Amino acid sequence: MSESSSATGVSLQASLPFAWCVEQQASATVLDLRRHGNIAVLRALAVIESTGPEREHDLPDGVQKSLDHLESKLDLVLLLVAELTRAGTSLPSEKPVTLFSDHIVWIDKDDNAPMAGQHILLSLYPSLRLPQPLQLSATVSNVDMQPGVSHISARFDELDDELGEWLTRTIFRYHRRALQARRQP
Repeated sequence: MSESSSATGVSLQASLPFAWCVEQQASATVLDLRRHGNIAVLRALAVIESTGPEREHDLPDGVQKSLDHLESKLDLVLLLVAELTRAGTSLPSEKPVTLFSDHIVWIDKDDNAPMAGQHILLSLYPSLRLPQPLQLSATVSNVDMQPGVSHISARFDELDDELGEWLTRTIFRYHRRALQARRQP
């Protein structure tokens, strides 16, 4: 994964499992369930990908060893659950995407591209450590079709402050990691 900065803000550039489909008008209940699911995925990713517990207080060595041991067990359980989930589900094919906090741009080699103005539902898997998709409603803002490839941009619909904040945090976390990786020889 890499990152970039532009006039529209920090972004995440990666090849991720990604799919879209045309979306009809979703009910308020479906939108609310989807919103809560997306926040749960982004929160869980933040916890799973954290560098470990922040040490505000010095803990005795025995307590710290116990916490490290417990964290290792939880990591193993998460890994096994992720493997079971992936085994029962086929992920969509990976596509090059650039994810911003308010829109997404992707490259599709299929001839089946959405049309500008079309409402779509995006399923995006930001990390295979947690094989649960973000499901984001969007409106296609631009389609640039060239022979064999399409560049598509879509603006997210229905982003409230909380979901927007979690999406921004996630993108920024990947941005910061990419910067750190560049600095290391």
